[in-house]
Amino acid sequence: MLSLLLFLALGFVGSGHCVGMCGPFVMGYTRPQSNPWYSHVLYGLGRSTTYAVLGFLASSFGQIIQGLLGLRASILIVAGLIMVYLALGQLHLLPVQLPPVQNWRWYQKSMGRLFASTSWYRTYPLGLLLGYIPCGLTAIALSLAITQPIPVATLGMFLFGLGTMPAMVGFGLLIQRLKVPKLQRYMAGAMAVLGVLTIWMGIHRLGWLPAPPQSALLMRLHPTSIPMEDSEMPQMHHHHY
Repeated sequence: MLSLLLFLALGFVGSGHCVGMCGPFVMGYTRPQSNPWYSHVLYGLGRSTTYAVLGFLASSFGQIIQGLLGLRASILIVAGLIMVYLALGQLHLLPVQLPPVQNWRWYQKSMGRLFASTSWYRTYPLGLLLGYIPCGLTAIALSLAITQPIPVATLGMFLFGLGTMPAMVGFGLLIQRLKVPKLQRYMAGAMAVLGVLTIWMGIHRLGWLPAPPQSALLMRLHPTSIPMEDSEMPQMHHHHY
């Protein structure tokens, strides 16, 4: 439950960033007197659907990595490193290079057809496609999804998309006045701290460091669907009399 709330909060707090990133696309498909309010809702649901698919893939990848390396600690360390790197990129402290899917020819052709379409439902597939455009905020959410069980990661990423919808549907100007981009930087800073603590928890699970602060809370944020391995179980000392 805590992980799901974090996904939702990340989407809502970062929605000012989404207005800046996706605002031009919304203006591109909006036509005077021909865009009912639900067209924007369909666009948001399309993006949320794509995020859910990406969450499913991220969680599946995390479980594969965990299974191959054999330790829960390994995926915690990997996820923590990704969080720190992407959060620092959001803070403009490190370069973040993500694959430019929007440069692919089939993608551009599909987008062109949808923008030219007059169908009432065209904004849903537009949202589906635009959800795949690389975004630092989405990447941070996916780095959290890696450590979640598949149902939590899938639903969590869908909620992340829903969290951005108030800004995209009607509150863009209000959010800009509240200077949510500054809150987004605070959120990126918090994610960097969470990434460091996640790495610490992974190293602790290997027995190399004491438990980090708020370790119980950390494990609620990073639940595992794979049982703890024997090598990670606390050592029991047997006394012989």
